[in-house]
Formats: sequence, C-alpha cells, structure tokens
Amino acid sequence: MTANRLEQFQQAFRNLQLQPLITPEEIKNFRVEYNEELLEELEQPVFDCSDYTNKLFFVGHRGCGKSTLLKEFAEKIQSDYFTVFFSIADLIEISDINHINILFAIAVQIMTQADEENIDIEIAKKQKFYDWFKEKTQITQYGASAEAKAGFNLLNFISGALKTNATFREEIKTKFEKNTRELLDLINLIATEIMLACNKKIVVIIDDLDKVSLAKVEEIFKYNIKVLLEAKFIVIYTIPIATIRDGVLSSYMKNEAGNRFFVMPVLKMYAKGDSHKPDSQPVKITMNKLREILRRRIDDDLIDEDVAIKICLYSGGVIRELIRIAQECCRLMLLQLRRKLKNQESIEGLRIDNTIIDKALNQLRNSMAITLSKTDRDILIQTYNNYRPDDPKEQNFLDLLHNIVAIEYRNDETWYDLHPLIIMQLKQEGLIS
Repeated sequence: MTANRLEQFQQAFRNLQLQPLITPEEIKNFRVEYNEELLEELEQPVFDCSDYTNKLFFVGHRGCGKSTLLKEFAEKIQSDYFTVFFSIADLIEISDINHINILFAIAVQIMTQADEENIDIEIAKKQKFYDWFKEKTQITQYGASAEAKAGFNLLNFISGALKTNATFREEIKTKFEKNTRELLDLINLIATEIMLACNKKIVVIIDDLDKVSLAKVEEIFKYNIKVLLEAKFIVIYTIPIATIRDGVLSSYMKNEAGNRFFVMPVLKMYAKGDSHKPDSQPVKITMNKLREILRRRIDDDLIDEDVAIKICLYSGGVIRELIRIAQECCRLMLLQLRRKLKNQESIEGLRIDNTIIDKALNQLRNSMAITLSKTDRDILIQTYNNYRPDDPKEQNFLDLLHNIVAIEYRNDETWYDLHPLIIMQLKQEGLIS
C-alpha cells in the first residue's frame, strides 16, 4: 500500500504534463469533449474555400486546448483530405522562427507525410525532390557524409538539423530570403504530385505559432504574409490571442487572406459581472468540464473534492492553468510522501488537501507576481474594475494577455478578467478589494 500510494502520485504527476493531447493513447485516456461547435466552424471554410481563401488563422490563449482540437480536426477529415499536422516548435527554436523556415518546414513535412503514407509519387519525380533537398541543404556539411549508410533518412536528418543547428537555419534563410519563388515552386510541385497520387486536397495545420513573441508575429504576418499565402493548398496557422487586439495587423491579415479569424474561447467560469462577487456561483457546465479533465488525470482517491473544485476555480477556465496547478500539487505531494517514507512515517491514505493546494497556489502566484511592473499593475487594476483595460491595444496589455495574466472571455460580447492568482496577489497588495 505504501509503494502504491507513491506510485499513484507518480502516475498522476506524469498524467499532468503541460503538453497537448496528440497521440491516440493520450486522446483516449485524457480527452474531454468541448468546443465541438468550433470543429463545425472550421469544417465550413475548409470544405468551401477557393484558391484565394484557403489560408485560415486559428486564434486562442496558449493552453486553451487549440492543439488538441486541431489534432482532432485533422483526424476527422483525413479520410477526405491529405492532412499534415505538425508543431513548428518541435522543428524550429521558437525565437528563430521566420517565414522562410515556416515554408521550408511545410515542404519537409508534406514530403515526410507522403513517405509515411506510401503515397505513390512517380519515382523519377520523387527523386527529383530529394535531389533538390540534398542540393539546397548541402547535407554533407552537417555530418551526413555517411548518407549511404543503411537506415539514413534524408528528411529526418533535415528535420533534426532545423531544430538543433542554428547555422543550418541561417543558411536556409539566407539562401531563400531573396528567392522565395524557388522554395514556393518546390512546395507547390510536391503538393501537386501528392494531390494527383492520392486524389485528395491537402490541408496543412501548423501548431504552436501562437508561442512566438508578438514582435515576431508582426514580422512574419505583416511583412511576409503574401509569401505565406502562395502555397496552393489549405493551410491553418495558429496565432496568439493578442494578435486580434492589434487592429492594424489583424485587419491586414484578414484582408490579405480573405478570411476572418477563428477564435477558440476560454471556458467561461462566470457570467460577466459575477466573477468578483463573493457569493457568485461558477457556470455549472464549465465546472463539470474542468472537473472531468482533472478526474481523468488524478484518481478521486488522491484528492479531496473541495480541493479539486478549488483547482478548477483558480484555473480561470484555461486548461493549461488547470493542469499546471494540479501538477504543482502532485509535485508537493511527492516531496511530502518521500519525506515521510524517509522518516519511516505512514503515507497510507494521504491526499491532496487544503494545505497542499494553498502552498501550490502561493508558489505559482509568487512566480507570476515577480514579473509584473507598476505599469502592469495599473493596467490590471483597470481591467479588474471595468472588465476591460483603458486601451485594449496597448502593448503592455497585449503582453499580459499573451502571458495569460489577463484572460479574454467571449459570449455575446468580449470582456476581460485577471488570472485568479493575480487577483489574489493584487488583493494581498491592497490594490483591489
């Protein structure tokens, strides 16, 4: 029983990793359905788009479940479309992402997917594509001189070099920055051969672009968007929630793409105006969803029910925050269990209780609070009192939104509130009542 208790919390901790649900096993074990209507909203432009409206922008807070939903969408349509889903963050350092390596990553990923699905591309044409990759990447300079060795995979090697070799990325950028036409022609040639071979349209979903800085979003989508729109197939780009508050940038992107933004809202915890009332009740359907997400990762036997409810409330409706708080609770529990075992004390029946959750919340609150400036606090006070800042387009507010310090909620109108841990912090500082 002693070992089992420790193992139970170890498993719960592993279940609470801050990663999207991608593999079939993860989806089976942890997926809780919500925002299903958004899948239908995505289907419509994908099914009905033209060559001029086939680039879509998918927006939402980091950690609101975009990756899981988009992966589900990719699997839902894969019988009718050649679908390619990939995380740009798994291929390229976030700080080094640019329009050139996004396009290059698309080329590599659609070829890789075609290989994995054994798409019957004419051998001579397929070899031509491989020869192009070899020539343009000059792979022998990066340790691939043993290309002839059994098991060598050119595309896997290039993917690895994109992720780990800054020199490689810089050379790709330099090579194509003034000649994007060659790269685009290659992408469209590959796409054409795949579509002819499988008789399906292509849908590429690029996840994790919402993790780049707002300055990087502007660099990519304001100054280089025309290049990203020239691929002759459907592409869904994820972008940060703060992008839609930049009126100039968002209008430009929508006008160029001929499409509106598709926004995945955070689960609404309270009706507007109720969240700051001491006796207000959270939205029942939201609490049920969050509680079920938690239940799939932590056995009920490991956590007091009132503590589970507290974790849900302090998440602010953001799934990533729900997981982060629960993970910190499990981390503290594992420390406590090992201390007790070291002291030869019983750990039977120990659970996450109010002592543990309060300690977890304080630690997470402190880590968020130390990043806030006086200007940040002033904006947060305005947002708390008015459910919106004085200027939603101000860069400081956009940064707070990007970092989930402020949270955007949507129903019949758009309004804002603060992360519950930030509300706790500002109350402790006497800045709000």
